[in-house]
Amino acid sequence: MSAPPVRSRLALWAVLLTGFSPVIVRFLRVEAASAPPSTLVAPVLIAIALWRGSAPAEPPRRAGVALVAVGLVLELFGTAMDVWTVAWLGLPVAVIGMSLWLGAPSWRVAVLALGLVPIPESIRGAWTPAPESALLAGACAAWRAVGVAFSCTGPVARLGDRHLELFHDDVGFGLAPLLAQLGWFLAVDRGASAARALRAAALSAAAVVVLAPLAIAFALGIFAASSPVVARVWLSPGLWVACCAVALASIAGTQRGARKWRGTILDR
Repeated sequence: MSAPPVRSRLALWAVLLTGFSPVIVRFLRVEAASAPPSTLVAPVLIAIALWRGSAPAEPPRRAGVALVAVGLVLELFGTAMDVWTVAWLGLPVAVIGMSLWLGAPSWRVAVLALGLVPIPESIRGAWTPAPESALLAGACAAWRAVGVAFSCTGPVARLGDRHLELFHDDVGFGLAPLLAQLGWFLAVDRGASAARALRAAALSAAAVVVLAPLAIAFALGIFAASSPVVARVWLSPGLWVACCAVALASIAGTQRGARKWRGTILDR
């Protein structure tokens, strides 16, 4: 199967996005304001991957047509049943299918579109406030051990007449998908196979077990030194902005290292 001309590919992408315009418009008007960071970062990572040429074009595969059809069915079913997550899931599925069908951009880049779909609110908040309370209790104990007189009850930390309350997204339910995206993105950018990129995504998501408690402990330190407002800014969006900055800095560092290595080889 040969790849279609560039104009044909652009026309097909335009048709696909037009078909998903109802869910795209709803996301922009309603969902984006309360969406977790992973959904907002996904299009940025896709744009960077396309700009850098992170993954080369691949031979077109007819199997992609089936995925495009599945994506459209998900959109229609989710819209008819008023199940937003199902309808929105159809978009990344169709995007991956279109990439497989056309061969460009690579489906490895298109997989990042899965980050557009957030974990449903019903799942993220299913066990609240138990996770927040557990992580906050550990962070409070650590700070009390060094002499900061925090009083923590459930998901609320108090210091004097001030208080800081944790929410379910503060314990990593929103951070884990973001870390998974960054892990996949970095692996694909470095030319890793799909299997290695998947492993990198899984390991990055698992890092939330360590990162979330540290972030909460740091937030308590900010709370003690300044105000709950600043601590809340650190928890969201500060934490995920920091994670993205570290990932992008690592790409820049790798690129500078590669240029230096090539320069050394040429000098020889």
